[in-house]
Amino acid sequence: MNPEVMGTGPQDISSLLGAKPRSDASRMDRLRGELSNPLFRNAYALMLNGGLTGVLGLGFWIAAKHFHSQDDFGRSAAEIQAIMGIGGVTILNYMLLRFIPQAGPATKRLVIATYAVGAVAALLLGVVFLVSLTWWSSPNFDALTEPGTAALFLVFIIAWNIFTQQDGVFTGLRRAGWVPAKNTVYGILKLVLLAVLAWTIDPSTGIVLATMIPVLLVVVPMDVKIFRRLVPEHVALTRNRHRTPTPREVGRYLAGDYVGTVFSHSTINFIPLLVAAKVSPETNGYFAMAWVFGLMLDLLALNMAMSMTVEGSFDTARLAETTRAALRRTVMLLVPISVVVAFAGPWVLSWGILFGGGFSEQAGPVLMLLAFATLPKAIIELYIGVLRVRSRTRLVAMVQGLRFAGVLAGVLVFVNDHRLIAVGWSVVIVQGVVALAILPPLLRATRSGPRVPSQGGPVEGMS
Repeated sequence: MNPEVMGTGPQDISSLLGAKPRSDASRMDRLRGELSNPLFRNAYALMLNGGLTGVLGLGFWIAAKHFHSQDDFGRSAAEIQAIMGIGGVTILNYMLLRFIPQAGPATKRLVIATYAVGAVAALLLGVVFLVSLTWWSSPNFDALTEPGTAALFLVFIIAWNIFTQQDGVFTGLRRAGWVPAKNTVYGILKLVLLAVLAWTIDPSTGIVLATMIPVLLVVVPMDVKIFRRLVPEHVALTRNRHRTPTPREVGRYLAGDYVGTVFSHSTINFIPLLVAAKVSPETNGYFAMAWVFGLMLDLLALNMAMSMTVEGSFDTARLAETTRAALRRTVMLLVPISVVVAFAGPWVLSWGILFGGGFSEQAGPVLMLLAFATLPKAIIELYIGVLRVRSRTRLVAMVQGLRFAGVLAGVLVFVNDHRLIAVGWSVVIVQGVVALAILPPLLRATRSGPRVPSQGGPVEGMS
């Protein structure tokens, strides 16, 4: 058993919540203790990534709003959401989080196979999306009827898929500090390219190109880093810790988990596409800004759960302790953050100098509801993390499917140009109901030992 895995136990968490540090030295000791714990170190790295990319992303969209008309802004937001939605729904990050900690010498093969499967699936789904435009075409996607634009759209989908899966690789390798580094470089390149293209290219394509070209520039050097240095280091560290999962075990796990992942990413990425198809480009521009803010909070909700999945898989004997610490820290962080965003976010959107008129009235109420949904989302994600460590992926698919179906129904029935707030109500009601349903088994998981073998034993198949 590795003592590094859970350097901070329940008593330490309680003291962090209630006790005042006695000196600057004690503060530094506490900080070092936090960062020596891989659960928190990786989670904080991912949260830092969310904060940095959120700020850079917000700056990008503010600049894009000032460089481009409201209609171009709304159409570009819809096309970017389509790229990220299709590229994202075909990633296998959660499988990487679950099995990289145990893959040992097979780590490189696992990562390459995951890239290949995700990229091919993204390409096929992108083709289906383009063909389907003849049936339900919206003004937001008119540009994709041009063959050249459509081909570039497919290239961007594949690139985004691999770019996103790199985050799962870094996190699964317990080197999540590379995630904010990579995405900060990407965010800066986006801003620079947006300013350059605003004066040199058709405004209707500048936002999309500024978003996606930096992906192509960053993805290759990051993979060089992964395969030449980080994977060999991980193999050397874990060579004698675990029995490498067999392809059959991975396949059984993936059969349920991938369905859950599709539902999860559909909630994040397909819902905005559906909204874009139901509202005008101007209204979609308002909605896109609220959704961007909401996704920043969603990342905070996901990050601790992702780190918990990695650490729970790395040392299954301490899953209850890991879950308990992750739950306490999640509540401590997200309650104040979600409250601040819920009440300050709409006020920020009312700043005409940044966003122009209309954003506060249209996007403000949606953002407030998305912020209130953050804590129930986080509770659900932690429970799903426990299920993934236990390889109970059918239940993962069921929970994710219920969330997606509920939000989808609300958007289909209620959303139009005059009822944009229905998106927020759909999200907060569905997430709240599901969170209440899974809270009792999550609390039981914090008290009971894991129903999976401890490290060094075989990996449990899907139950």
